[in-house]
Amino acid sequence: MEVHVEKELEQFRQEVERLRAGRKAGSGPFPEPLRAFAVRYLAHALEKGDTLKAVVERLGVSEPTLQAWRRGQTPGGKKTQSSEQGAAPLKPVVVHPPKQHAPSPVATTFAVVSPQGWRVEGLGLEEAAQLLRRLAC
Repeated sequence: MEVHVEKELEQFRQEVERLRAGRKAGSGPFPEPLRAFAVRYLAHALEKGDTLKAVVERLGVSEPTLQAWRRGQTPGGKKTQSSEQGAAPLKPVVVHPPKQHAPSPVATTFAVVSPQGWRVEGLGLEEAAQLLRRLAC
């Protein structure tokens, strides 16, 4: 196997040991990146002709746990969030603030309604201003 994969395997085992030391058996699932590495490692090793038993021993996790991860589950049968959604691995994205749009235009026509009830509609701003001036309002 490649040196890079062996280095990742060693980091995986160290992280598994660190996590096990600080938690009770059967507590929360291992982080998604660890589970994803184990599944990739298993697929790679099986393609090379390794046995499941040999991979389990190298990874330091139980066979049922590794099989559950392979099915996209955490031990105990719970689906992982990514397997529930059928999603690909997360990818970083850049979020930009929304573009500033010009303020929405004000009404282009106006209506003038008198206290007596007459109504003049469809006037532009200048026309409405002239009407109000002539009416001395």
